[in-house]
Amino acid sequence: MATTHARVLNLGLQLAAIRHAFPAAIGHVQRGKLICTVPLQPTAASRTYTVRLSHRHGKRPQVEVIGPQLELHPEADRVPHVYPGDHLCLYYGREWNDSLLLAHTVLPWASEWLLYYELWIATGTWHGGGTTH
Repeated sequence: MATTHARVLNLGLQLAAIRHAFPAAIGHVQRGKLICTVPLQPTAASRTYTVRLSHRHGKRPQVEVIGPQLELHPEADRVPHVYPGDHLCLYYGREWNDSLLLAHTVLPWASEWLLYYELWIATGTWHGGGTTH
C-alpha cells in the first residue's frame, strides 16, 4: 500500500493567502522564512492587535503579539497559554502541518486566542481550553 504525503505549501503561496485574507498584512519571504505582521481584531468591540507570524517549513509557526503589549490580570503572574518568548499557544501539536494555509488556521486561531485573552483580562479565568505550560 502506497503512503501519501500532504503537499507542503510554498511560503510565497502562504504569504499571498495571508494578504488575500488579511489585506493589511505586511510580510516577506527571505532565506526560507516567512515573516509577516498582521492586524487582528477578535470582535468589533475588541482592540486591534498587531501580531508577528514567523514560519519555516518543518517548524511550528510562531505568533507573538507585538502591540499593544499584553497585560496581566491583577491576580496573575503571567499570561496564560504562551510559550517561552511570548509565542502564543494556539493548537495541539498535530492540528497544524505544512499542507495547511496559515491564513485559514493559525491566524484565525490567533484571533480566537486574543478573544480569550480579553475575557481573561476581564474575568481572571481562561476560557480558551488547552493545556498548562
